[in-house]
Amino acid sequence: MAATVKTLIEHSGELYWGTRQAMPGYHFGVSLNVMENGLVARVVYVMSDLDDSEEPLVTPELLASACFSVDDLAPNGIVPSDLLDDEEADDEGVIGWYCVEESFFGKDDVEALRASNDQLDGYLDIVLAIMTISANEIAAGMPSLEEVSFFDLLDELEGIAVLIDEGALAKPLPFTFRLIGDALLGWESADEEDWR
Repeated sequence: MAATVKTLIEHSGELYWGTRQAMPGYHFGVSLNVMENGLVARVVYVMSDLDDSEEPLVTPELLASACFSVDDLAPNGIVPSDLLDDEEADDEGVIGWYCVEESFFGKDDVEALRASNDQLDGYLDIVLAIMTISANEIAAGMPSLEEVSFFDLLDELEGIAVLIDEGALAKPLPFTFRLIGDALLGWESADEEDWR
């Protein structure tokens, strides 16, 4: 069974992985860390190198069985995407590259998040559902979050970067956003240094 938002919350901070059929060489990891002062959401992008038969060297099985956090990537031959053009990296058993988009949504910023969400057509609906879940629903096993899939959340979190890149979402943001490494997808317009 595919991971849901409930799964990600119950396994706080642990990466769960997905691959879209149309892009077999790209893998997407998502983790959520619910803390007393807010929510940390990470999206990890992994681009695989290819073998001589043009098959990806980084497989979903490798990621699911050995990469539970960003710290697990390098020991498995997946290095920061800043090294994509580094010739020395090719000689060191590198099989793929990664970058991370990390967002922190503060508990004290819920009203500002709601206002921003309303202005931009509900781009943080899932994040706000997590942050404002009632004690009764938590006690009932978070049924509403069990219906929200990994890919639903991935789409929402990826949308943040798209809105920044297009200029629809500008500083000051109602949350903290940082890009770790040179993004592998998107970011045609945005200056990475502006979002660290």
